[in-house]
Amino acid sequence: MPSLSISGLTKTFGKFKAVDDFSLEVASGTVHSLVGENGAGKSTVVKCIYGLYSPTAGSFALDGQPVVIKTPRDAMKRGIGMVHQHFMLVPSLPVYRNVVLGDEPRRGFIFDHETAIETVTKLSEQYDLKIDPLAPVHSLPVGIQQRVEILKILYRKAEILIFDEPTAVLSPQEIKGLFSIIRSFKKAGKTIIFIAHNLSEVLAISDIITVMRKGKHIATLPREKATKEELATLMVGHSVHMPVLSEASVSQGEAVIEIQNLSVIGDRGEEAVKNVSFSVHGSEILGIAGITGNGQSELEEALSGLRPVFKGAIRMKGIDITREASLKRRHLGLSYIPEDRIKTGLAPLASLKDNALLGYQYKQPYLRGQFFQNFQTIRLFTTELMRKYGVAAASENIQAGTLSGGNMQRLVMARELEQDPCFLLVSQPTRGVDIGGISFIHDRLLSLRRNGKAILLISADLDEILSLSDRIAVMHRGHIVAVLDRQEATRNLVGRLMLEGTVPTAKEE
Repeated sequence: MPSLSISGLTKTFGKFKAVDDFSLEVASGTVHSLVGENGAGKSTVVKCIYGLYSPTAGSFALDGQPVVIKTPRDAMKRGIGMVHQHFMLVPSLPVYRNVVLGDEPRRGFIFDHETAIETVTKLSEQYDLKIDPLAPVHSLPVGIQQRVEILKILYRKAEILIFDEPTAVLSPQEIKGLFSIIRSFKKAGKTIIFIAHNLSEVLAISDIITVMRKGKHIATLPREKATKEELATLMVGHSVHMPVLSEASVSQGEAVIEIQNLSVIGDRGEEAVKNVSFSVHGSEILGIAGITGNGQSELEEALSGLRPVFKGAIRMKGIDITREASLKRRHLGLSYIPEDRIKTGLAPLASLKDNALLGYQYKQPYLRGQFFQNFQTIRLFTTELMRKYGVAAASENIQAGTLSGGNMQRLVMARELEQDPCFLLVSQPTRGVDIGGISFIHDRLLSLRRNGKAILLISADLDEILSLSDRIAVMHRGHIVAVLDRQEATRNLVGRLMLEGTVPTAKEE
């Protein structure tokens, strides 16, 4: 008997059909993954299951019994919980208050804090989540905040747990921790619906895999019969080529960006970037490799103008921009694709049109005169960006925050790459992006390189760094511990430097 049955599910937004006559059976006690390109309809399906969206057509059944789910509270009453891609937490409240919010234990009419803390502590220990119930949420790293979201649905006794792109914001170490938690849930008899774009992750955690394309059910197959290549072909509809840097470096002339003895202070007052120096030339991709949390984020923010420099200098095309605002850096030709597309890359409540010009709205031809927007030009520009970069959305007028994570990334990429930068600062460009999107983004980065642009690529994905970079700088505890040419940068060597910060000697090798 399937734990959850979906029959003929259809969901439309105006004329846009996000899910088209989709049917699926999810067996109890399994990890069932949904995969597909950005905009394939995966998140829409699970939002209908959870009651966030009302289906246009279709029905649900639990253990063979028809059910109607109109709201998230209906879903939770039926044992369905969801860990959202973008967390729904109150940062100023402690963990235990976030977990019980809306379903607080009470002693009479008074909130029973002691019972809440005790219950959250027991749940955390039962599933080895290792969370301090008294810690304020804003002080927690992203991976621990996700565990708070998981605690919220466990507190409400969920038996079907939906994870909507849970790995998109996590470091590799945090992903390993999440998978350990998911396996413990499966062992406890719970059912997991898992959405992710990284096919290696999907193959590592799944029992059953369902492929969606353009809102439709394409195939369902057991893990043992699935391969990365087959899944990619089913998702896209044709074989996928992953671009790799093949030609030799042709860096041109003087450095476009120069970093000299740069030090940057982190959020806790520590020196997060320590005396770092490097340069990037035209027609060159310099990759920054390192385990997440070794100063890459602070370096990125200092180069973009979002974080002050403690010591050292930044020069762009020979001009000192160390103390210059972000706008001046954009005037000089810097484009910036941040690691956090929600916090830094987009205005989630603004329309796609507004986001397509964010930071460039002062330029011609987007103005009529000095003060008024040229709405027709902006609309045409945005729709062309959406077409060219494959941003799947009902219209250019919807809020950017309603897009899937991968489509958000495509929108940010489109905005920044269309401004013809001389220097591109790009961090985690393919995090949360489907395999077709990864191929597209990599191809665009290599095209920019061929056209003479200087690119600084920061990525936690070592394969991405090794595939695209002319040179690789490895960060460890805030230092650049080595800068390697492409030919000498083997996976073992870079991995060793990332973990230990030292170059192995011949004897050690």
